[in-house]
Amino acid sequence: MSQPIYILSQPVHSGKTTLLMQWAKRHPGKIGGILAPDVDERRMIYDISRDTYHEFQVGSEQRSEELVEICKYRFLKSGFDLSIDILKRTLEENNEWVVVDEVGKLELQQDTGLEPELKHIIEYHKQNNANTNLILVVRDYLLNDAILKYELLEPIILNKEFFE
Repeated sequence: MSQPIYILSQPVHSGKTTLLMQWAKRHPGKIGGILAPDVDERRMIYDISRDTYHEFQVGSEQRSEELVEICKYRFLKSGFDLSIDILKRTLEENNEWVVVDEVGKLELQQDTGLEPELKHIIEYHKQNNANTNLILVVRDYLLNDAILKYELLEPIILNKEFFE
């Protein structure tokens, strides 16, 4: 039997990342992966297992590096590359949980962002090769798209109570 895939799916700005950050802090050494908290009104990459923040979202003044734009947001391409490296490393660590915050329009509709590595991580977990549990963070209105794209037959949808 394959590993279940867990999904935390709630509306935009409902506290998904904050909930996961608090949960990770209560379980040091057991949770790895990436979170994307807002710090000073800009999205950052947070490496859970190393407790470090990295630049990700930039303002309109940023011109010097390759950027990825989605809606009104601009992200450093290097931020996605770093996130992929963190996720690869996390799979090799002995974490009980791996978190991917978040699976969004870039991955689901444009095959960019964390793709194609995200698909590989999901397949790895689906094929029962993983010794960890995988949590995907997906906005509520994209949940069905994520289930269909990644062929998640029986995902476990988490609620806030799971993290208490």
